[in-house]
Amino acid sequence: MNQSSWEQWVQLIAQDYGIHPGKAGTETEKQRRILEAALHIFSEKGYEGASTKMIAKQAEVAEATIFKHYKSKKGLLIHLVFPAISKVATPYLVRPVLKILDQEKPLEELFAELYANRIKLVEENWKKVKVLVVESMFHPELREALQQHVASSFYEVMAERIEKWKEEGRLRADLPTSVIARSIVSIGLGYLMARSVVPDYLAQEEEAKEWVWMADVLLHGIAPSD
Repeated sequence: MNQSSWEQWVQLIAQDYGIHPGKAGTETEKQRRILEAALHIFSEKGYEGASTKMIAKQAEVAEATIFKHYKSKKGLLIHLVFPAISKVATPYLVRPVLKILDQEKPLEELFAELYANRIKLVEENWKKVKVLVVESMFHPELREALQQHVASSFYEVMAERIEKWKEEGRLRADLPTSVIARSIVSIGLGYLMARSVVPDYLAQEEEAKEWVWMADVLLHGIAPSD
């Protein structure tokens, strides 16, 4: 998905929900309280389990204030996760990933750096990412954002590099590109899940060590070398 497609999608969502791209940080104090309360409640109870009444109470504002600024609970959800989508979508996803992958370094170093970069980004926005991923199963706008403006962008970038590395003999040529790309993503997602759910058992070491090991397992597996 190219930058033009991403910008068109942004404009459509902005028109539907009154979002103003590029104006993050300009919210009033009441709006900040509403967004913080919504993030907490959506993260804890999910979209269906939350209500504008709950959010208004925690934000210490009148329920009508929420409708004034965000039109509806759905509008509030979109406002909340829009910055998270923007941070990982085209073109913001592509530039830092390309910068890492196009370096002249061993693959072990490239993948360790890639994991560090993307995992830090997700961890810094964890609550919003959690809400985005869960609610994308129920809201077509969010699902489209993940499928068309996140997953497709990442896959296009990775597939091109994977094919190049296969031609150079740096990756196995007999494996489908999709399998290699899925393996790269799966190890990263697995680490994020382990760190958020069972860190005492599955994410015990310092993050820098974990990233190196993840790259090692990706490229060399877990069986001893001959």
